[in-house]
Amino acid sequence: MESHDSVEASTSSAEQITTVSTTEVHVEDQERWVQLSFTWSGRPFTLEIADSDRVFDLKAAIHNLTKVPPERQKVLGLVKGKLPPDQDRIADLRLTPGKRFSLVGTPEGDEIKDPSQLEFLPDVLNDLDVDFSDNIAASAAYKNDQRNIRKVKEATEKLNINVIHPLRPGKKLLVLDIDYTILDTKPLTSGILPPAECARPLLHEFLEAVYPYYDICIWSQTSWIWLETKLVELGMIGSNRNYQISFGKLALSLCITLV
Repeated sequence: MESHDSVEASTSSAEQITTVSTTEVHVEDQERWVQLSFTWSGRPFTLEIADSDRVFDLKAAIHNLTKVPPERQKVLGLVKGKLPPDQDRIADLRLTPGKRFSLVGTPEGDEIKDPSQLEFLPDVLNDLDVDFSDNIAASAAYKNDQRNIRKVKEATEKLNINVIHPLRPGKKLLVLDIDYTILDTKPLTSGILPPAECARPLLHEFLEAVYPYYDICIWSQTSWIWLETKLVELGMIGSNRNYQISFGKLALSLCITLV
């Protein structure tokens, strides 16, 4: 029988159990950090989380190490009951040195997934309509928040840009999302329709019209191999169109929050 700080869980063979212990560590730039040491699938891992981070960041860090996506993570024993909402601060969890908890969850594979087939999708928070022009203090607090600055730096360092055609001096940049925006993804991946019929009507005519004024970037959250395959099938690269795709940008897990 284990102590009250541990949790026993019985799962199917598809699920893995992670046991995590916490140890308080250094303070840097006036931030308190907590180190998490855990094992998953028989392997040890460690990660660091700051008090200014959110529950979202903890889930993202575990996902990065174990490939167990946030919607499948069952965190047992870290707090009483369920984890608080994703936007809650880690500091509010009041983690103490030596605290132990378990994670139960099945890791995702590397297969390509159609978003329309996913049972769980994260809520999308539209914060683009926030206007700081009349509140200078709020704007300064947002820009100078240590967590926001750190997250932007981390995302910039990990950014993966695949240059296809050099950028032209003096041109503006047009960024287009591909899935369900310029491409109807579901009939393409299922093979119901040929690629040419999955593109948004007049897609090539539109790109040819804007190309004299804009370089074109294609944004996607999928892997580069999958993005490149879509562009080739649509005839957006490797064909004799009167436009060029400059590069493809892959999305990173980056959440900037308002303080």
